[in-house]
Amino acid sequence: MSISQKTWRTIDLINWGTDYFTENNIENARREIEWLLCHVLKCQRIDLYMQFENPISDVSLSLFRTCIKRRIDGEPFQHIIGISPFFGRDFKVNTDVLIPRPETETIIHTLKKAGEINSILEIGTGSGCLSISIDLENICTSIIATDISKEALTIARSNAHTLNSKSVDFKLHDFLNTDIVSSFDVVVSNPPYIATHEMENLQSEVKNYDPHIALCDNNDGLSFYRRFAEVGKSLLNEGGFMLLEFGGINQKGVVESIFNESGYQTTIIDDQNNEPRIIRVEICS
Repeated sequence: MSISQKTWRTIDLINWGTDYFTENNIENARREIEWLLCHVLKCQRIDLYMQFENPISDVSLSLFRTCIKRRIDGEPFQHIIGISPFFGRDFKVNTDVLIPRPETETIIHTLKKAGEINSILEIGTGSGCLSISIDLENICTSIIATDISKEALTIARSNAHTLNSKSVDFKLHDFLNTDIVSSFDVVVSNPPYIATHEMENLQSEVKNYDPHIALCDNNDGLSFYRRFAEVGKSLLNEGGFMLLEFGGINQKGVVESIFNESGYQTTIIDDQNNEPRIIRVEICS
């Protein structure tokens, strides 16, 4: 990468960076450049276009160059700027937590249509984006969010504090090996669903930066669904349901079978890309 010696304006960097990222096969090139510039200039996206003729200082230009190099080298832009958007809010992220994915927002959209919900349990909260969003969207005011990682819970609690979310109770818990004695109206989770043998096929920015424990179950990618099928009937209140994310079309059939064979009723919900992404699991009446 080279940025020649000249006076660079905000709009010049947006246009140059968008072209450069596009040439290097980075999706959402313009949006990522905007995020990086907002990080460097400490401003909001709208400010970029209100000050698009403003010259960029040498210090900011140097910081921007460093960000560009890190991104081209494969580091996710969310780690470069230290935050990731989810359901209209910015969540602090680092290598201890999974970067929130837009597909997971499907769970929020589904819950908003579900009627009255009094209690929710989340398994594997990571950054806390799901449970905190549930709280701030006024979907439910009694939420327990668990994770096996102390480091992840530190990030989740920090996000809750920053975003003024006060209804989520974060707890350290090993779901695969420890029972939960309470029951809930809804259980939600985006569990590790990548099989061990599939890890090498992941994009480098995923396998090298997202925590292994949040991606892979060190098995066939189905351990958590078997566990949910095993304990789900004791976790759910009458009329309750689970919303569990899974790995798309390739996992759809086998995940459905795990629950159907255990006496549950299931419904598949598509994400924003019209791909099967969430399984709704209910106890057969």
